[in-house]
Amino acid sequence: MAEVRSDSSLDSDPLLPPEHRERVPPRPNPLPKLQLAVVYFIKLIIPIAGTQALPYINVMVADLAKAAGAKTGYYSGLVGSARSIAHLLTIYSWGRISDRHGRKPVVIIGTALTGFFTLLFGISRTFPTVLLTVFLVGIFSGTTGAIHSIVGELVDPTNEAIAFPLYDIVSAVGFAVGPLIGGTFSDPATQFGGPWFDTPFWRTYPYFLPSFITASIAATALLLAVFVLEETLPGRRGARKGPIRIHQDEESPISPVRGPRTDPFVDAKPLGVWQLLSMPVIRMICASSGALAYVAGSFNTVFVLQAYTPVEDGGLALSPSQIGRALGIMGTVSMFLKLGMPYLLRRFGTLTVFRFCMRSWPITFASMAILSIVAKKVEGVEGVVTEWAAVSFVLFLSRVGCLAFSIIMILTKDHTPGTSSLGTSNGLAEFAQALASVFSPAIVSSLFAFSSSNHILGGNFWVVVTVLISIGSGWFAEQMKRYRDD
Repeated sequence: MAEVRSDSSLDSDPLLPPEHRERVPPRPNPLPKLQLAVVYFIKLIIPIAGTQALPYINVMVADLAKAAGAKTGYYSGLVGSARSIAHLLTIYSWGRISDRHGRKPVVIIGTALTGFFTLLFGISRTFPTVLLTVFLVGIFSGTTGAIHSIVGELVDPTNEAIAFPLYDIVSAVGFAVGPLIGGTFSDPATQFGGPWFDTPFWRTYPYFLPSFITASIAATALLLAVFVLEETLPGRRGARKGPIRIHQDEESPISPVRGPRTDPFVDAKPLGVWQLLSMPVIRMICASSGALAYVAGSFNTVFVLQAYTPVEDGGLALSPSQIGRALGIMGTVSMFLKLGMPYLLRRFGTLTVFRFCMRSWPITFASMAILSIVAKKVEGVEGVVTEWAAVSFVLFLSRVGCLAFSIIMILTKDHTPGTSSLGTSNGLAEFAQALASVFSPAIVSSLFAFSSSNHILGGNFWVVVTVLISIGSGWFAEQMKRYRDD
């Protein structure tokens, strides 16, 4: 009888050897759709509250501060910085509180008071009151670290490349909807007139209606947070609820859907800020996050200011409703770009896409110099079409750069040692963004006002400075190559 060889193959043996089977990427786990939908809607209120005033803020500030033209930038920059200062003072604390007491209480408090102080902003009649209400909105919308953490605890490595870009698409929706609300519904006595709006109340409080609409959206988000959102912080869910379950797919023998992730740090004590910052990769993520926030915040501020400023001062002389439509276009473009993020991340890798996004910012700011040139030559319908084409091109470039915000969340989650410290890590990344955002509105708006008023380099001195800063900001993304190979 012939000896049976030990290395013979049976018909039941897998076609791929073990080392090749292990390289097949696992299929994504099913996402907890209801909980993610709730979190996404709650997140929506933050960009809406932060952007609904953009179309009319320069008109509002010019009226209250008695400024005009490009000089309005000195005051509008203070408004942008007030919100960022509030974030800076509280955003880490919100993340830390959510690590200790749960994500849900932080989200409820933040959502409720963001809506309330947005409502008070709409009835502000002095410039100091505007600064105060914007500051308070900034404090209670600084809970994004906790919201990031909820998403991080609802997903795992197999499906995060889907969940995080979708989460960031929500921000794009907010950046589209917020300016449309502000541009469409501000000053209803003038825009709509009639017996409903041409009244003493609407003439006295021309910005109450967009603030009221924003607060109403916040009220809806608050109801969802209270009655539908589940706690995700391990140890705070309660014994009856247990961990969040993700069901396995038993039909895929080669690339099975993984069960809930086991993480040895889940029940560990949260790491402190200095312990996290002692890790070089966390420091580099925070630096990259701050650099991104600086250039993105600079663009958001200076574009609105340039759009408002008269043509002779290097601006576009657009009305609040036109600015609202332009920013709506920006948000819509961002949504479509972010729909392609899962494919881009799978095809090119997380770090490669991040570096590309950061490299787009110098081109974006350089292109803004073209806008003032085009605006001065607008004549007839063709001129208007050319102007809006140029505006759309610049907005498109800016949204390519802002895709990097999705990747910051992935980098933070990937390099945080366990979910018990995820809120603190997200808080640190958000703190870095807030720190950068404290300076970017005031600096870029003052640069714009100074160079436009004094016609330095044809009014484009601010463009040269922002291009150089954005080139320097991209250096941090390049340094991430030390810690990743994708």
